[in-house]
Amino acid sequence: MNATVAKRLPKNYKLVYEILRGAGHGVHFTMGEIYAHAKRKRPAIGFSTVYRGIARLRDLGWIDEIELPGSDSAVYELKGKPHAHFCCGRCGEVADVHYQLPARTIARLAARTGGRVGEAMVTLRGLCRRCSV
Repeated sequence: MNATVAKRLPKNYKLVYEILRGAGHGVHFTMGEIYAHAKRKRPAIGFSTVYRGIARLRDLGWIDEIELPGSDSAVYELKGKPHAHFCCGRCGEVADVHYQLPARTIARLAARTGGRVGEAMVTLRGLCRRCSV
């Protein structure tokens, strides 16, 4: 976290960041789960305050928003090294997968579209180990 920017963040936004940071890398929270954690620590906090905090932290690049195909919501995690995600189609578990698209592949795809790729996210769907037995 950039110390200068962190000083200017409202205390409730800092709380949202601390919840994600406290959980560590590889832990994925829904908006509702982050709100529940925040509410336990600061009972007067509102849902929209937590929502705005998540949006601000995402826009600052401190947390990642993972949009899951076929899902009504996203999950959020602490920013980390580039990686992919595996989402179980039955139980909804989301797990990190140590993989990223090669830079050459991203460059080729950008050339095909004539645009610039700022970020590439890979999500795999299937059944997790528990659900596949």
